[in-house]
Amino acid sequence: MKVTLNLTRLKGNNLTPNEYIYLLLKDSGDKQALKYREILTPLDLEKLQSKGMIKILPNNTVTLRQKAVDLFRVRGCEKCWDEFNVAYPIREGDRPLHNDKKKCKIKYMSLVEKNPELHQTVLKSLDFEKDDRRMAGVRKEFRPQWKLMSTYINQESWTMYEDYEATHDTPGELGFGEELL
Repeated sequence: MKVTLNLTRLKGNNLTPNEYIYLLLKDSGDKQALKYREILTPLDLEKLQSKGMIKILPNNTVTLRQKAVDLFRVRGCEKCWDEFNVAYPIREGDRPLHNDKKKCKIKYMSLVEKNPELHQTVLKSLDFEKDDRRMAGVRKEFRPQWKLMSTYINQESWTMYEDYEATHDTPGELGFGEELL
């Protein structure tokens, strides 16, 4: 299981990394929490209850409150889907790219619910890919065809452009002494 910590979110909710991991494991299911429980240092559950993250029931079982669940999920992802749907190219030449929108919407929303920061990463990566393809056309470089929307989501293709830095030079913009031999 991979876990990334959003330190801003931790600080904003006044949580320690250990408390955050505990809440994440509890959110993913009791089996996960039991499996990884030994790696966690002892927690003060009363403190988590006072922060409004959990509720300790009379039989000493723990349930998450909505505040804790909201740390890991985004409610109302319809807006995220609409933004992605508009940002993704509709067609490439005669080939439509928006296929099976119902399944794509369900898959995309489930990905974004699990990782709230992913939506902005995907949109940024899409913009970088559009710029890269436009500049490749100017330079007459080859780029493979756009993937269908379902393939793009299932293969998590935005990861190719996640760390892309926009360094665009059009062929006619070389300065003196910068020409390649």
